[in-house]
This record gives sequence, structure tokens and C-alpha cells, in this order.
Amino acid sequence: MCVAVIFTILFFKSNSNKENINIGFISGLSGKYSSLGNSVLSGFKLAFEEIDYKIDNKSINIITKDDGQNRIKAREAITQLLDKNIKIIVGNTTSSMTKVSINEVKDKDDVLLISATASSQEFAYKDDNFLRTQVSINTQKILKLANYLIHMKKDRMSIYFDSKNSSYVKGVIRNIQNSYEKKQAQIVSLLDISSGFKNILNDVKQNNPNVIFIIANALDTAKLAQYLRLNNIDSQLASAAWAKELKLITEGGKAVEGMLFSTGYDDNSNDKSYKNFIKNYESLYGHVPSVFAAQAYETAKILIEALKNNSSAKDIKKYILSKKSFKGLQGKIVFDKYGDVKRDYFIVTIKNGKYKKIEL
Repeated sequence: MCVAVIFTILFFKSNSNKENINIGFISGLSGKYSSLGNSVLSGFKLAFEEIDYKIDNKSINIITKDDGQNRIKAREAITQLLDKNIKIIVGNTTSSMTKVSINEVKDKDDVLLISATASSQEFAYKDDNFLRTQVSINTQKILKLANYLIHMKKDRMSIYFDSKNSSYVKGVIRNIQNSYEKKQAQIVSLLDISSGFKNILNDVKQNNPNVIFIIANALDTAKLAQYLRLNNIDSQLASAAWAKELKLITEGGKAVEGMLFSTGYDDNSNDKSYKNFIKNYESLYGHVPSVFAAQAYETAKILIEALKNNSSAKDIKKYILSKKSFKGLQGKIVFDKYGDVKRDYFIVTIKNGKYKKIEL
């Protein structure tokens, strides 16, 4: 009888494990970077809400970790997930934190890391166990915005950036410099926002740029824009896609009106899939989703499709890269052999408190 009881317990425990798929999720869920992290988490979870966290007879468990935009916390987060034998991990939301996770999983062939938002060029053209649904920063994306700015005779640019996300920032700056140099325009100054807004103001007055490009999160971008406008700086404002959240508009108000971005998402798209996503997201969370929530939702949908085929991390990667093309919320998402994707870009501005696509 004792043997029978032990066998029964082991049998049910074994089958219970088979009925669960554990997915790790790491992002900045606290601090000033948390709006991005929580937005990505909300979009990601929505896709699983729609299938009641089940695939066939298997239950989906999402185990979340907060990296706090801190390298030590990020390393602890990924290590904790790996110690729990979690093989499928979604994260991180910024490129610098993603770099930490990639370094921790690079020698683990049975682990797959997927990011919905990390866009550093450092991760491109590598055959590894990392995939992403965010496009790598590239000259084409920045060049479109640069061409538009120069067409508007905005040919003297100052760049103010947040070095805490250095993997992302370096790529953006490099591509801006290349794009402006091709058009014989000038980058007149570069300054880390950690030097303080007063120093940035002095830099603007000294170098007299006619366009100011900010590479920072939504909150810092909004605050810097307000500070500059309050001090009568009327230069054209442009920003990296990192800041393109609803929070930028709610916090920045009139100061961010007219700010320019290069992006792969149209907030006013009439695509049926995108409109359904907006409706379901607002119904669940009570507010409008960001572009990052949309990308996270797409990432989850791709992952769900792959999981229906096989729950092994290796096989998920193989399935995604062999299929290559997936339906996104606004057109197709196409993976190359390295796990990077391509999207079309366009210019967006903020008009009357809303993101609006500019028809060129």
C-alpha cells in the first residue's frame, strides 16, 4: 500500500509538471523606468488572458521579475529564473538590461530569451538564443527622420541622452551622426542628462541648435521639454522611440507638442487586429495602450503559436525562424535568420495631445 501511495503521488506530480508551461518575464517594474516595463507586461499578459492562460491542456504560468533598471538586480532576476529551471524568458525592456540577461544565458543552449522592445545594434547579426520583435536601431530608421528635419532646415542638432541605457543610446547617437553627416548637417553638442537640466540649458544657449534630440524615457523627456520651454527655448524637439508613450503627453503637456519621432507603429491605424487589441486592452486595463504594449502583445501571440507546436525552448526558436513571417497588429512581422525583425518606418508628431502620423 505504501508503494502504491508513493507511486500515485509521483505520477500526479509528474503529470502536473507536464501540464504547466512556465515563462519568465523580466522588466523594469519599479522606479522612473517602470511605465515602460509595466506597459510591456500588460500587453504581454493580455494575449494570455485571451486564451485563459491555457494551451491545449497545459496551464501557462508567467513568473515576473523586476530588474529596476539596475545591472545587479537584472543579474539576480535572470539567475533566479534559471535556478527555477525556467527555459523560456521574455525580457528585458531596455537594451542595457537585456545585455545583462543575454550574457547570463549565452552558454545555455536549452534557454530562449525573447525581447519585445530591446533595439540595440549590439544584438544584431548573431546566431544565438536571443530573439526580438523590436527592430534593431539602424541608419534607415534614423535617416528618414534626419531627412525630414533637414528638409525643414533643422540642420544644427544637440543631443541629450540618458547613459543608464547605454547599449541603446550609443546606437541611436551613432546613427544620428551618420545620417546628419551624409546630409552635411551638424551635431553641435552631446550631453548626458545626468549633468542636470541647468547645464543642458547653458549648452543650448551656447551652441544654439535649431533641433534638440532627446534620448531618454518618457518622464525625463517630458520634464526636459517643459524645462526648456519654460526657459524660452523654441528649438524643434525630436525624440527616440524610447519616449513614445502616453505618459510623455500626459506629463509633458504643451511642451511636447510638435515633437517628432521615427516609428514603426501608427497609433491611429485602422487595421482590424490593431483596433481589436486597443478595445481589449482598454477593457482590461482601463487606459490606452502604448506602442510597447502592442509589441509585447505581438510577441506573446507569436510565442503562443510556437508553444502550440512545441514547448521546448530550442524548438520554439526553430519554429519561429523557419516560419519567418507572422501576422502583426499592423502588417507582417518578418524574422531574419538571426532572430531580428523588419518593419516599415514613418514620421510621427504630437498634435493636440495625440500622436499623429505625418504624410510625407
